[in-house]
Amino acid sequence: MDTNERREDMIPLAEQGRQINLVVTPPAANDVVEIDLRRVFHNMKTRLRVYAWVMVLLLVAGVCAPLLMYQFSRKPLTVSSVVTLKYDVVRKNPEGKIIYSQLVEDLTAPDGEELDLNQVTSSYVLQSALDGMALSQPLTLTDLRDNVRIDRILTEDSRRQQEIASKMMEDKNSAAYNQAKSIDLTYINSFVVSLTNGFGRNGYELTDAELGLVLDRVLSAYNDYLVTTYADIKLPDDEFSVIDIHTLDIQESLDLLRTGVQDLYTFCDNKPEAIKTYRSWRTGRSLEDLMSELDTLREVSVEYLYSYVYTNNIVRDRDALITSYQYQLRNAQTRLDSINENIATNQDILNTYRNDEIFVSMQESDTSKSTKTTTDYYNNLILEQATNYEKVAELEVQISDLKDKLDRLSDTGAAAAYDSDKTADELASVLSVCQQAYGQICEQLEEIMESPFFATYATHSVAQGESRSFLSANAKKMAIGGVAGLVIACGLWFFSGIAPEFKLKKDENTGREEVVKG
Repeated sequence: MDTNERREDMIPLAEQGRQINLVVTPPAANDVVEIDLRRVFHNMKTRLRVYAWVMVLLLVAGVCAPLLMYQFSRKPLTVSSVVTLKYDVVRKNPEGKIIYSQLVEDLTAPDGEELDLNQVTSSYVLQSALDGMALSQPLTLTDLRDNVRIDRILTEDSRRQQEIASKMMEDKNSAAYNQAKSIDLTYINSFVVSLTNGFGRNGYELTDAELGLVLDRVLSAYNDYLVTTYADIKLPDDEFSVIDIHTLDIQESLDLLRTGVQDLYTFCDNKPEAIKTYRSWRTGRSLEDLMSELDTLREVSVEYLYSYVYTNNIVRDRDALITSYQYQLRNAQTRLDSINENIATNQDILNTYRNDEIFVSMQESDTSKSTKTTTDYYNNLILEQATNYEKVAELEVQISDLKDKLDRLSDTGAAAAYDSDKTADELASVLSVCQQAYGQICEQLEEIMESPFFATYATHSVAQGESRSFLSANAKKMAIGGVAGLVIACGLWFFSGIAPEFKLKKDENTGREEVVKG
């Protein structure tokens, strides 16, 4: 019985001890956080006016920040135009006659040499472009030149070769470097000219409209430079007005007339095909039609009268004409002797040239010659020899003709039966017709020169670039900044309402700890 009573007395004591442990030291009591949303929204409501202003300020800051960053980090505007060359290229056939090919297909100048694109930024072109322009900022030639970039465009074949060589170099192929050196890059007849805004040390800028206008004026001035430099804009020399049939003898006048007609025809024949086929809006005729009429005039009138006069030995003052021909003969023989001496001197120099001789250029030697310099020197001598031989042939023909004329003038019996005054009248009539033909050709060429067809050697596209306004360039960033400012403001407002709940829980936990300790 005592044992059972002892056990029953022990049970309530154990149960009472477990209850005390749970109440006094509850497990993880500090980790439980209870938040009353009513109080949170009440706190947010009481701070509504303050955070409404905060939201407005952050929204404005988010919108203005991209605009402020754009002022310091934005890139200057660049406008570009594609320039296309449009002209015929001068070439010579095997006989030495000047011919014109079709429209230029690469960056070759109208005279057949390599086109110098650096002339786009030359002082002459840039000054011509800026003359008469009123800009919002003063623009110097140096600032303009520094902001112009010229990019040539490779042909499809050259681009492939360059890509293959570049890929081989990336693979560290030793043969790639030799292959890259041997690649002959060719370009199409177009190139890109770009102008970047932002000039000078102070970084002043033009407006977008002014920037495009400046580039357009530069390219127009470059086209004028090409026309002035390469186009044959001069009219043919008037060799008919100097013929005075009253002062000169009949044969002298005919010599000048034949030379003038031949030179006029050659001048027209050397024009490009596009100019020769241009049809006038006034007369409906082309330069080829006028050349055909001039050729007919030469064969029917000039050559016939020339043959008639020399066959019948018609002259006015025989002695004066003989003296004139003798003077011309002596001058021609003197020039022929001088050219023959020059030919002999050049030939002696050419005889010393050997193909197996190699001249090595060394930096420490000022007197050594390179192989290219020596080769160019001898090539120039060969060209000079060819020119001298042409002059010799012309002089020999002239001397032979003068001797024949002197022999004919020695026969004094043939001219008595012919009236020199009547022949002079015929000569005056033929000269008048030749002057009319010269005037028609000059009018045709003047019309061509004034037409856009003749004045366009290079056309350019409209200047293109990402020309956007201040707001449109930052619209996306402004929207992102505004949304970010709104989100931050809402987040601050929410945390301002929930923060007192954490403070209240902390105060309650502190009070419990003080009660337990007490």
